[in-house]
Amino acid sequence: MNKIIAVIWIILLGLPTVSQAQQALSKELITSFQAVSQQWQALEDEYPELTSSLDEIDLSQPDKIIIQLKNSKAYPKIKSILANSVFGDVEEYYDIATRLMGGMMAYQMQQLPAGMDVDSMGGMLKNSIQQMKANNAPSAMISEMEQQLADIEKNMKSMKSAMKNTSAADRKFIQDNAQWIMSVLDDER
Repeated sequence: MNKIIAVIWIILLGLPTVSQAQQALSKELITSFQAVSQQWQALEDEYPELTSSLDEIDLSQPDKIIIQLKNSKAYPKIKSILANSVFGDVEEYYDIATRLMGGMMAYQMQQLPAGMDVDSMGGMLKNSIQQMKANNAPSAMISEMEQQLADIEKNMKSMKSAMKNTSAADRKFIQDNAQWIMSVLDDER
């Protein structure tokens, strides 16, 4: 009996954390995300090494990204920004960022013409490279296109992962509010 009570207590203590992480996207959450993102942009300007170090990490590896953030010189300022927001920590902020990115990518993929998807876009680029080779395009141009293809394929892997992990509730929210979300996120720039 005591073991059952202990398990129930552990579950109950963990529920606030789980429910917060699984909170569906909302206009308030997106607005808060945008406000933090604006401050984050200023940090990237102040700490350019932050952006360059994160560029090397695959977006589908959140643990590595979070470790990199926590080890950066900017982390005290990141903590300060998050302390004045609705996000409890960098993990929660990153979770919202990936869910938002995944949901927006899923929405944008739905807007593509029939038969077009992430994989077919990569295939089209590969075909373009093959045509350039067949037409004896300059090797520097082909190398640049091949590098772009490698970057796109890396990003596509991250996008697919983010889209796959987007909940039905998040997808519905984004579907219903896509134009508003895009306008709010455009305010970031």
